[in-house]
Amino acid sequence: MHNYILPSFLLLIAFTNLCIAQQASTIVFEDSNGHLRYVADAENNYIPDFSYAGYKNGEAPIPEVPVVKTISAIEGDNTAHIQAALDEIGALPMDENGLRGALLLEAGTYDIQGTLVIRESGVVLRGVGDSSDPANNTILLGIGNSPANRDLIQVGNTPNASWSKSVPGTHSVVTSDFVPAGSRSLKVAAPELFSEGNNVIIHHASTQEWLASVNFGDTDVDAPWSPGEIDIVYNRYITAVDFEESKITLDAPIYDHLDRSLSVAEVYVLNKEDLRQNIGVENLRIDIQTAGESDENHAYNAIRLIGVEDCWVQQITALHFVYAAVDTRAASRVTVRDCQGLAPHSEITGARRYNFAAGHLSNNILFENCFATEGRHSFVSNGASTVSGIVFYNCQSQTDYSSSEGHRRWSQGLLFDNITFSRSQTNTLLGLYNRGSFGTGHGWSAVHSVAWGVKVPLSRNIKLQKPPGRQNYAIACPSYVTNLHNFPHPKGYEELSNQTPLIPSLYVKQLQTRLGLGIPPDGPAMLEAKWMDGQVLLHWLDIAARETAYHVELSTDGGASFTTIADLPADADSFIHTELAPYQGSELIYRVYASGHEGPSPYSNTAQIDPLTSTEVEPVPKLKVSPNPVRDTLYLEADAESLNVQVFNALGSLIAQEQQVKQIDTSHWVNGTYYLRISDKTGKSSLIKIIKQ
Repeated sequence: MHNYILPSFLLLIAFTNLCIAQQASTIVFEDSNGHLRYVADAENNYIPDFSYAGYKNGEAPIPEVPVVKTISAIEGDNTAHIQAALDEIGALPMDENGLRGALLLEAGTYDIQGTLVIRESGVVLRGVGDSSDPANNTILLGIGNSPANRDLIQVGNTPNASWSKSVPGTHSVVTSDFVPAGSRSLKVAAPELFSEGNNVIIHHASTQEWLASVNFGDTDVDAPWSPGEIDIVYNRYITAVDFEESKITLDAPIYDHLDRSLSVAEVYVLNKEDLRQNIGVENLRIDIQTAGESDENHAYNAIRLIGVEDCWVQQITALHFVYAAVDTRAASRVTVRDCQGLAPHSEITGARRYNFAAGHLSNNILFENCFATEGRHSFVSNGASTVSGIVFYNCQSQTDYSSSEGHRRWSQGLLFDNITFSRSQTNTLLGLYNRGSFGTGHGWSAVHSVAWGVKVPLSRNIKLQKPPGRQNYAIACPSYVTNLHNFPHPKGYEELSNQTPLIPSLYVKQLQTRLGLGIPPDGPAMLEAKWMDGQVLLHWLDIAARETAYHVELSTDGGASFTTIADLPADADSFIHTELAPYQGSELIYRVYASGHEGPSPYSNTAQIDPLTSTEVEPVPKLKVSPNPVRDTLYLEADAESLNVQVFNALGSLIAQEQQVKQIDTSHWVNGTYYLRISDKTGKSSLIKIIKQ
């Protein structure tokens, strides 16, 4: 760790926490078995799991790559000197772990007048230290501005890398009606195109209908967002294919809802020929030479990772960049840890001083134990809707000129966890909000994003606003949290402000739980409850691909407590609550969750119905309905000579009526769940659930 974190300060925090009563969040908490439980709101929003950020999704440590070549500094420009050594290592064969070896730069000062490019997978560039003394540390001295606005170190070999190349014949549409943010299971039209281990892209187009659902970004006086501008892109691996349910399971969640009625998402296998893996930059100092604090005639970025996955930057100190100490583009599963981005030299204006930045096509990036000074947006997502799953954990920033934030155009799934700001030059230090006409129609800049334990000085604030149909959260922040801003919108979800949480770090707890207990199934969504003949019909979307059961819970005290009223088999998507006599006059609130071998899913949204005041309907005597499941003909038996039947689909909508029958032709019914309200001429009535196969 760098000396900006003082051991005495940490000891004081630890002692203080022991003395203050700890509080549990009501929307994410640990149950008695150690599982994290997530509570959804009425719009199917719940806090997603952010623990997939970083190298190998956090499931493997950053490797200690052996040194295969060592060089020392030479007089004059060292760019070609170091580049030749990097290329030499890049020509070596990779081992079974995809590694070639590390280039060690001995202590000293290395003039760099160009750009160092790590072109091949499995190569590490390593120094001996990142402090300022060249006798014991490796210092890369960035000199000049040729080419203009250059990166000093570029990780990856394709400046225009993207995720648009696909393996031919692997495109399929997502057929799930709705998938909530935080889910890993997608129903697809052609599951046979995919296999476990495929690296896939999920592409969600920003259609006119989808844009309308988010108010075209709420861009104030700027032009509204247009179709094709706000496409969402997820880079994932398939961990399982369920051919029976036509579902694929992803290695990490999606971070925004997929609603098929607004936009049909597509999945395809990624052509990875331009992408590089297992590259690291370690333990050195980058000092960019400038003419002064506002000068821009020098290197633009210290390190840019572009067209990579499973790479890392650690123990790096970078000074005097214009834009970023570390910037990621077309990058997934990258860890940046124990790094300092200090004293940028540039004008204090737009597109500058983004010390640690997740840019275009950045997914699941972890910035851990990083320190920034004099940034405009020290910790930031700046790649619009193609950025998601970004974690800034245990970081510090000083002398900020503007806020850390989701910067523009629908970044999703950002977690700012235990970030401390100090000596600020601005009032707002963290923004999960709408930026309206700032920039170029930035609009909603962050959704499904969380500030957890973020600390700002007194008289400074965190801006928190609720996006349409989504949510942003501030949990246990020892800070002033407000929605008051240039562009007015409702406040996001705030809880435990200035209190000590039972979960000190959301990221750490989520990672520990996932690695220790496994991954539970996805939660159900779109729960609905309807009265039907004195009974309650519940219906929900079965999202999960690998659950073992569903569980229905009921609250009669306004949601303060819930009791399990039914345990149902896997793939259930409905339940009829018939035993209502004990709840006469009570408001009924239902919720549902799935369970699996590795624990319980998030809860569904709740569904509420008015108190029951009518008497229970008397059922049809001696009624028998068979076979169930049914294929072609359904037979009805009862004391009555004939029966009247109303047929409802799984959503409770009336689709057919039959009068005075004893059998029903079901051969033309679509496979699925139906409900039959069967009545006789005396008014007795029964509600029966039927499965059509």
